[in-house]
Amino acid sequence: MPPRPLTPCRKVGCPNLVIVGQGYCPVHKHVEKEVIRENFSKLDIKKTPEQKAFYSSYKWHTTSLQHRQIEPLCRRCKAKGKVVPAEMVHHNPPVEVLLQEGKSPFDHKYLESLCNNCHLVELREKRN
Repeated sequence: MPPRPLTPCRKVGCPNLVIVGQGYCPVHKHVEKEVIRENFSKLDIKKTPEQKAFYSSYKWHTTSLQHRQIEPLCRRCKAKGKVVPAEMVHHNPPVEVLLQEGKSPFDHKYLESLCNNCHLVELREKRN
């Protein structure tokens, strides 16, 4: 099997090469986490006090952990044939819709495990 192609590290000015899809070289891997953290902090500003209270509740934290134990891989990446660990749990449909319909936002059938990248894509699509 031929080796996978290499691309430049995403860090501007870095001469290191990485396997396609990895993004950053080991030296600049921390930059990727900072970018993700920055993107999520921008989204956090837009949350209402009720949403902040819900997502910081003990019940949500335990439900999220339980769901990631049941479904440890990102569902969207897995559908594409990639093995990526899940980093968060996403509601599908949104919490607001579930509550309006009288459904429990803690029910696992309305949850999906996602990696941060897939979750950001999902949130951007909903905002546009």
